[in-house]
Amino acid sequence: MAMNAAKMKIKKKHLDLTADKLEEWLLEIYDTHVQEIIIKPTSVIRASKDSAWEDGELEFSYYWYRYSKYLEEIKHWPIDTIRSIDTTTNEILKSIGNPNKQTEFDYRGLVLGYVQSGKTANFTGLINKAYDVGYKLVIVLAGMHNDLRSQTQLRLEKEVVGVIDKVTKVATGVASISNKGELVQTWTDVENDISIKAKDQRHNLNVPNLMVVKKNKDVLETLNTVIEACCNLSADYRNVPVLVIDDEADQASVDTADSNEKPKTINSLIRRLLNQFNRKSYVGYTATPFANLLIDSRTTDEEVQEDLYPKDFIVALPKPDGYCGPEEYFNVTGYEEDDDKPQYIRHLNQDDLDLFNNIKNKEHAELINYVPYSMKQAIQSFIIATAVRNLRNQEKEHNSMLIHASHLTDIQLELKKVVEAYFEEFSNTILYASTDETINQLQNLYIKDFVQVQKTFNDKNTEHCYPVLEWVEVYKEIRKVLGKIDILAINGDSKDILDYDSRKENGWNVIAIGGNKLSRGLTLDGLTVSYYYRGTSMYDSLLQMGRWFGFRNGYMDLCRIYTSQQIASNFEHLAEVMVEVRKEFDWLAKHEILTPYDYAVSVLGHDYMDITSPAKMKTAEFLHYLGGKKPQTRLFSKDLDFYKTNMDITIKLIESIKNFTPCTVGDTKYYVAKNVSVQNILQFLKTYKTDPNATKVVSNKIFDYIQKQISRGEYLNFNIVVVDATKKSLNRSEVRKANASGKNIKEFSVNLGDIQIENAVLRRINPEENHTNDYSIDLGAITSGKHFLIDLENEQIRDNANPLLIIYPLHPQIPAFDELEYDFNENFVPIGIAFDFPRVYKENLKGEIVEARQKYVKNKTVFDEKENKE
Repeated sequence: MAMNAAKMKIKKKHLDLTADKLEEWLLEIYDTHVQEIIIKPTSVIRASKDSAWEDGELEFSYYWYRYSKYLEEIKHWPIDTIRSIDTTTNEILKSIGNPNKQTEFDYRGLVLGYVQSGKTANFTGLINKAYDVGYKLVIVLAGMHNDLRSQTQLRLEKEVVGVIDKVTKVATGVASISNKGELVQTWTDVENDISIKAKDQRHNLNVPNLMVVKKNKDVLETLNTVIEACCNLSADYRNVPVLVIDDEADQASVDTADSNEKPKTINSLIRRLLNQFNRKSYVGYTATPFANLLIDSRTTDEEVQEDLYPKDFIVALPKPDGYCGPEEYFNVTGYEEDDDKPQYIRHLNQDDLDLFNNIKNKEHAELINYVPYSMKQAIQSFIIATAVRNLRNQEKEHNSMLIHASHLTDIQLELKKVVEAYFEEFSNTILYASTDETINQLQNLYIKDFVQVQKTFNDKNTEHCYPVLEWVEVYKEIRKVLGKIDILAINGDSKDILDYDSRKENGWNVIAIGGNKLSRGLTLDGLTVSYYYRGTSMYDSLLQMGRWFGFRNGYMDLCRIYTSQQIASNFEHLAEVMVEVRKEFDWLAKHEILTPYDYAVSVLGHDYMDITSPAKMKTAEFLHYLGGKKPQTRLFSKDLDFYKTNMDITIKLIESIKNFTPCTVGDTKYYVAKNVSVQNILQFLKTYKTDPNATKVVSNKIFDYIQKQISRGEYLNFNIVVVDATKKSLNRSEVRKANASGKNIKEFSVNLGDIQIENAVLRRINPEENHTNDYSIDLGAITSGKHFLIDLENEQIRDNANPLLIIYPLHPQIPAFDELEYDFNENFVPIGIAFDFPRVYKENLKGEIVEARQKYVKNKTVFDEKENKE
């Protein structure tokens, strides 16, 4: 409830209350109940600052009240999470049509969430509030599969409708909070999608109505037929205020037809549905918005009219507290590079890669006659994780493992057979044979993997840490859980059903083997261990397949992802992509520079991955835009001249400047030079070599970009920082563990012309983090967030400062460089670099980003140009 509305309600009850006394009460309430609740801001880009809503109109009573109370009292959600849903749904409501005004309206918008982050909870809150403010019909487009539609229907029946058992009369869901208001009429149920019979039924549209339907040709045609019949029966139907929520709005809803063709079927049917109503609001939800923002914002069709482009608003939901996404799993953010980090990724054994690489079609199902090495270890990890969770008093919580290695159902069914056989054999060995070899293998996995990760996790998460359990206690619990784990195949050819709800009282331990059905939308409750080997060349598809993202309160340290080095590298890149997309969107929303029609999402490119399907990228233009970006070298060639050239040019750059000032922050020493002429940087970039496969730091592209900014009077001077790790970095636990295992990482001083480096910078000490191929070494992120602040004055931000170049003399004794066998010494080490470029938005323009794109049609999405992919 808005503060002004709250004041009005209090004054009505206490007519003699003075203004001063009212403020005193409000302050007391705030101090007592609200001061610890910090609501993250919601970033919004709107077409107009003028809202259809008047002050005080967004007041919510029955439906929102019982939903918020249900979340608090029944589901025991934190108050700050509920407040966040309250705040974000208010911003969405402010952006759509006001059903209390009798004028026609047509609003279309997009809500950007995170994969597995609670988008359903958000649009459930939006539906409840929509009913409170006067919407009478809500249509939810819930994915393309029956499982997801049924899952969504069940959720909404509990959290919007409220369920009362016909026999026992016991109320569940929101009905357990209150069931005295107007009953929400449902046109669909858990078992049944929309039926043609609905056109012959009388629907009372003076009360709230709800339907949950699949994005399927036959279903949407039926829905349109039903609505058309209703409208023919009574003209009032057309004026009913309707809210259409498109869950997973980037899937199927986007029109991929050429401009001279008719719109594709699903897209056309959704547009036809909207056109049947005079007062409608369309809200799409997605975590991967690339396709939605790529469509031509001005496209129309004579028959179905405007496309689904979010012309009126785009809302970016804040990242929920406790959410674990790509950044957390792949350590892109949340930790400084110098920190020890918990490692959740395990690379697949070559045995696994050989098996699944040889499977091309369903005829190859006969190759699945054993469980490969890494899959066995993943299953053992799941058994350990289940036992530890039980010992943490989580035995009544759901606990899942995912195996996703093929989209072919025949392969999935064969995998189920061999996994069942292996699980039975392993269980019998533990329970009855108890061979030392098997027990020792399991004990080593627990101590060398789980205990080590937990200790690192506890060091960084003191508020959410658990005591390390003794192996004897864990082993005893393992023997108990072996008989309580089910193995299912989740696909259209299997009778297995992933029904968590019927087992909610005691929790369910399940290994789910599947493909497409588990790749989008469907939630695996309590997912701890994932075995994933499924290739895709598209950003959005790969991100959506990450079913392991979500909330892992109380067991994040137990989570593991078994996958290939290449897939892990791809996910790490995608984590960086989404961080950059969010940062830019938040900045644009804060400064109110663009409308949704003008917004063009800027996306980091990749050497062989596409952002989305080529059919959805028809309006994309490629350029090398770096404003607000922090590109860094992560790919290093295996060519000797690459290292020699970069060492030589770095020394020349340092010797040409001479005015470096040393400073020490924490355990790291820095040499800083300010206001260096950009000509020095350009000379450096002319020679500095970047890997041919690089996409983020490409010398000639950066050179061209800087020259473009110089022509606009920007980037005339740079700051330069050289990083010295110092001897103290050798005390890191990762270094000690590496040396204990036989790796000799010791002090390595470096001569950089006029600068003497005490110790080269240590990166990627853990071999698990290294991603290499035949041509390149991928070190991942070499920067640390604090490095980008060293040259700034107090409270200064990069947008008000010089661009920054950071130079990293890298320690050559890390495992990643072992295969090179070059004679690295104090005068010859690998050199990495990073930049931090200010945004160069100007007052008299909507922004440099628009200025740079004036030759393109507005809203054409711009990607950083990709190497080797024209």
